[in-house]
Amino acid sequence: MRVLIRLALAAAICSSLLGAAPAPAPTAVVSAPAEGQDYVRLAHPVKTAPREVTEVFWYNCAHSYQLEQPLDDWAAQQDPPVVIRRIPAAWPDKPVMMAYARLFYTLDRLGVSQREAIPVFHAVRDEGMDLTTEQAVLDWAAGEGLDPRAVQAAYESQQVQDETQAAPALRDTYQTDEMPSVIVGGTFRTSPFMYQDGVSGTVPVVDYLYRHTARGASPTASAAKSATKATTKAGAKAGATTAVKSAVKSAVKTASGSAAAPELRPAAEAAHRHPRRHARRHRRRG
Repeated sequence: MRVLIRLALAAAICSSLLGAAPAPAPTAVVSAPAEGQDYVRLAHPVKTAPREVTEVFWYNCAHSYQLEQPLDDWAAQQDPPVVIRRIPAAWPDKPVMMAYARLFYTLDRLGVSQREAIPVFHAVRDEGMDLTTEQAVLDWAAGEGLDPRAVQAAYESQQVQDETQAAPALRDTYQTDEMPSVIVGGTFRTSPFMYQDGVSGTVPVVDYLYRHTARGASPTASAAKSATKATTKAGAKAGATTAVKSAVKSAVKTASGSAAAPELRPAAEAAHRHPRRHARRHRRRG
């Protein structure tokens, strides 16, 4: 009798599943970054290329230091590679920040701002060097193998002075007072202070924003579309599972005419249970 029950059960299950949509392969469900929690939309978007990524940073900021290399590594892995536009955070009434903005534009004029970024961070953050005066910059540059005369010429150039003076207004254009902050496509801003993972969570959010804005789609709309697709798939899977359960009951009843199959039903149903768990994200403000 048990053999007949199993044969009838298998036939019923196969019959019910042939007409059902194939079940998708198991995938990890990862919640998409949320607007207002993991990133914000600028009140006044900046007109840039859709794929432009801009970072507002400060050489004497620990979080800017921590984000520098991971963000550069991510940019290099894109196809085509992304060039991160750096903007030194500066306020006109903060002479130290203005001095570091001048150092950045000096290195940028020489074409070595990206190459020398980590050495500057190391000197300022790890070694406690004060690079806010011209002489200190020249001494540091000599130690880095840079031509002191070229560095001095760039440091004293009108172009560097003008860019330094314009730095506070440029930061204001991107509507940010957090360092570091990353702006994608001139529209969406994120920073390590917006989520629990801090700096380590920044690059995944930047990647998400970059992929969606590069396609010309709103990240919020894309997230809603993905959620709808996930719900539809879940509904299809639930329908298939219900069909299987019905087939089990029908097969048992047909094969035995009695409730002789309780020993089979738990195993069959357990094979089609797919409990879903949702982790709640928490914001962390710095």
